[in-house]
Amino acid sequence: MTETQKILIIDDEPILLKILSKFLQKLNISSETAELGKKGLEIFKKDPSTFAYAFIDYNLPELSPKEIIPEIRALNPEIKIILSTGYSVEDIKKELHPIEIDGTLQKPFTFNDVKKILGKT
Repeated sequence: MTETQKILIIDDEPILLKILSKFLQKLNISSETAELGKKGLEIFKKDPSTFAYAFIDYNLPELSPKEIIPEIRALNPEIKIILSTGYSVEDIKKELHPIEIDGTLQKPFTFNDVKKILGKT
């Protein structure tokens, strides 16, 4: 990941936004956060090429990942999409099909889980 790239985090739980941002700070990775899908897309659309990853909560109140992911990928096909969830990974993949994701971050997650998903271990 180059220095200009950052991570977009979309999660409706403010505490998880804060925790994930702190974890990324420890890894010297900058991030932008949004509590709602629409706000996340607004942030992303300002400069899509600067984002290497998007961490998206699977269970958002407004727009679903099924609506958000295609818009993000249309603007930056290289971005890695990681879904954070407490649900079964297999169920999620079936639900999202044919939309592909690059990984899942199982809740509750740890700092080591974040490092692993980013290939930092």
